[in-house]
Amino acid sequence: MTRRDSPSQSPHPSEASRRSGGGMAVSASLAGKVVLWTFYLVILYFCCIAAYQIRIYAITNYGYVIHEFDPWFNFRATKYLAEHGWHAFFHWFDYKVWYPLGRPVGTTIYPGMQITSVAIWRLLPYVMKAPLSLNDVCCLVPAWFGVSATMALGAFTAECTGTWSAGVASAAIMAIIPAHIMRSVAGGYDNESIALTAMCGTFYCWVRSLRADAHVSDGRATRDCYTFGVLTGLAYVYMVAAWGGYVFVLNMIGVHAAALVMLGRYSSKLHRAYSLFFVIGTLGATRVPPVNLAPLKSLEQMGPLLVFIVMQMLEYVEVQRRRKKLSFKQVLLLRLKVAVPCGLVLLMLAAALYPTGYFGPLSARVRSLFVKHTRTGNPLVDSVAEHQPANEQAYQHYLSHIYSIAPIGFGLSLLRWTDANLFLVLYGAVAYYFSNKMARLIILLGPVASALGGTAIGAAFDQLILRSIQRAMGWVVGVPVEEETEAPAGESAKVRRRKEAGKHKIDGL
Repeated sequence: MTRRDSPSQSPHPSEASRRSGGGMAVSASLAGKVVLWTFYLVILYFCCIAAYQIRIYAITNYGYVIHEFDPWFNFRATKYLAEHGWHAFFHWFDYKVWYPLGRPVGTTIYPGMQITSVAIWRLLPYVMKAPLSLNDVCCLVPAWFGVSATMALGAFTAECTGTWSAGVASAAIMAIIPAHIMRSVAGGYDNESIALTAMCGTFYCWVRSLRADAHVSDGRATRDCYTFGVLTGLAYVYMVAAWGGYVFVLNMIGVHAAALVMLGRYSSKLHRAYSLFFVIGTLGATRVPPVNLAPLKSLEQMGPLLVFIVMQMLEYVEVQRRRKKLSFKQVLLLRLKVAVPCGLVLLMLAAALYPTGYFGPLSARVRSLFVKHTRTGNPLVDSVAEHQPANEQAYQHYLSHIYSIAPIGFGLSLLRWTDANLFLVLYGAVAYYFSNKMARLIILLGPVASALGGTAIGAAFDQLILRSIQRAMGWVVGVPVEEETEAPAGESAKVRRRKEAGKHKIDGL
């Protein structure tokens, strides 16, 4: 046996160095991730500190004072709930407001903020030696929820863009953007102060439920679509209890689901997530007194209901496709056979119910989004200044520098088509349209403007700083560097990168 054929021959020097380099690359990758995530966490910590300190400025200088009319009414309702209990609150008729008519407060108020504040107030004695008074809790709730909205928006942006650089940048913007601060200042105890947290949380759970799973194929449902579909429904119920703007959240998710279907991205994952959200959310919403059966009767909420019905028809066809292994042409024919009779039945049902007055009309505020503000028919709505169309000065005032940066993020989002990123694009377009019709709705534009601004800043950080550090140090931080990645035998590096991009997975979530 020659020396070349000897079994005890040591590995080739190049092979040994390659193995050693692979071990060093793994160690460097782990170290790089630790450093990067430490950096992210430090930035998020300072974002939370900044968000809280800005919002308690009034309390720091003037004490625990609730200001403006609506916050005072909300505090009075909260105090009544704390003193008289749940049952008395929902049957409360207040003779001291709108005198001499009075007001049935328990059935006309969105009680989410009052319930939340009383719950926090009663829990504080278990975690604090000197618990706060109910007045102090109500003063601080907007600031606390301003911080939570900041974190929720960061998670939402990270899920949509696939990078935590954008998520952290958007959280930093959300912490200081005036469009959010104006409704979350300590002492401004109003519904919007907690509603933005509920809205951002609902949107995050929704896009998270649509994350692809590398172990699931053929459009089948994933574990995440069940888990986060349920969480989306629960977060939406809290949104309904907190603010009348829940209609925007419902229709935004419905528009996104419909857009995915029209773009040919329907899957059982989408069906499960949307169905769980709609069923749980609708059941919960009907238990909120001002809402009652509006999700099944109001014209403003018929769109998401129709999307839910269409989803069931599409899923029936999808089950048949897998069971019978139908071709594309057969799937189209089956969809047509199911859609035509179901559509006729729905039209007949609507035609029978409409004359009875079953369907409620569009509210004056919703009509004002589609007609000129002087023709809504409601003088109270028409006379309010914040119901006028927004102008460039308003955008610059409430969005500050993000007014110039957000369009860049919107353009970058158009280059990356995933289920979650499509939601970010649609949210930006819809929120801009409605805020342009009514200045008050700039509050809805604040979160998505922060997300789009964070997208632009995060992309710049990833490409100009993070990638440069990777190439200079030879580290692999989170995403492999193409030039240093070897493709498996028989597979090009380009094909492997496409597969990795298709997974759309964010490390750490």
